Amino acid sequence: MRILVCVAVVCGSLGHHSATAQPGVLPPPGMQPPEMVEAASPQQAPEPADPLGLVPAVIAESPPLLEEVAPRPQPVPDWYHPNYWFGPAPWDIGFEFGINGNQGINESLSLRVGGHLKRDTEFWKFDNDLVYNKNTANSIETQNNALLNARLDRKLGDSRWSLFFLNQNLYDEFQTFDLRVSLNSGIGYQGIDTETIDVVGSFGAGASRGFGAIVERTAYEALFGLNYEHAFSPIQRFSAKVDYFAEWEAFSLYRVVTDMGWEIDLDRPKNMSLKFSVVDRYDSTPNGVEANEVNYAALLIWGL
Repeated sequence: MRILVCVAVVCGSLGHHSATAQPGVLPPPGMQPPEMVEAASPQQAPEPADPLGLVPAVIAESPPLLEEVAPRPQPVPDWYHPNYWFGPAPWDIGFEFGINGNQGINESLSLRVGGHLKRDTEFWKFDNDLVYNKNTANSIETQNNALLNARLDRKLGDSRWSLFFLNQNLYDEFQTFDLRVSLNSGIGYQGIDTETIDVVGSFGAGASRGFGAIVERTAYEALFGLNYEHAFSPIQRFSAKVDYFAEWEAFSLYRVVTDMGWEIDLDRPKNMSLKFSVVDRYDSTPNGVEANEVNYAALLIWGL
């Protein structure tokens, strides 16, 4: 009996050892040692930095961003630069030149030069242009004059109304005076203001005086003006302005200055354009000279 019990115990021990020694087979959970239970159990993942899972953990754990760097201050222009006095608004500057001549039995030369200076800001609008004409025929001078227009408008906020000052100077060697200076001021009204059309009407008052005449006289005048600009395309523009000066004492004594031009941008060089210009000056009191004078020209404009 004792021999049988010992044999059974020995056989059971051998069977249990052979079962645990098989590779890839784990004993029941109750029979596993504690270190094997800890190795077999999955590790618990750390809680994400963003509970909602909207931001990746790498971004959530990244250091805070640096403070926004302040923009570098713009350099102050030199004192001789226009922006030093008038601000950073762009300037429209251009020089025009036209010439026509003939050499043979008869000699003739027609010369026209000029330029413009314009600037449009939030509160101010400046428009200045100069035209000089000189013609000779067989070495005899037949024309020598210059016309300067300088206009400054003060905008009144978002209103269509504005205040303006106009200075018009005419030099002509074939008039009864050498130089006529006209100063006027008044109010302007922006009738049309679109991307392609700009129409401004003006009404004001002022005075004009001719210097170098036999009898120098100051005339007090009313001013009615109209400025029209139309951009037909990105490269073609038409402009026209008419200024009507009438004396307060008698409206039959008046002057009219008309300036029209068609400008076409050239492909090369890009800062050059072609302009067809007509300037007409009429004076109801010619004092022995032609009452009407017309100058027309084809010009090249060099823009800066």
